[in-house]
Amino acid sequence: MRPELKEKIERRENTLNRVIELLISGLQLDRSYEELDPDTPLFGTGLGLDSVDAVEIVVALESEFGISLEEGDSMFALRTINSLVDVVLRQSEENLDDGS
Repeated sequence: MRPELKEKIERRENTLNRVIELLISGLQLDRSYEELDPDTPLFGTGLGLDSVDAVEIVVALESEFGISLEEGDSMFALRTINSLVDVVLRQSEENLDDGS
């Protein structure tokens, strides 16, 4: 495996782990790490989160990862755990490219 690909996979796995830990602890989810499928919807019939949870997620992500989610990012990011990870990784890369 190419070193760049291996690094990208490890970075995604680390970010996924941090996001799941943040959700469990920050929202006090009554679920274990193993019970959270990264593709489960965060709202509705998925995890059943509400609008207050959405605000808490955005604030926690911005604080934990040093990113700033804009309205368009928030709408996309709040679909699934994987979509949260996608936005965190993209924002983090943009911050690195900007020198932030």
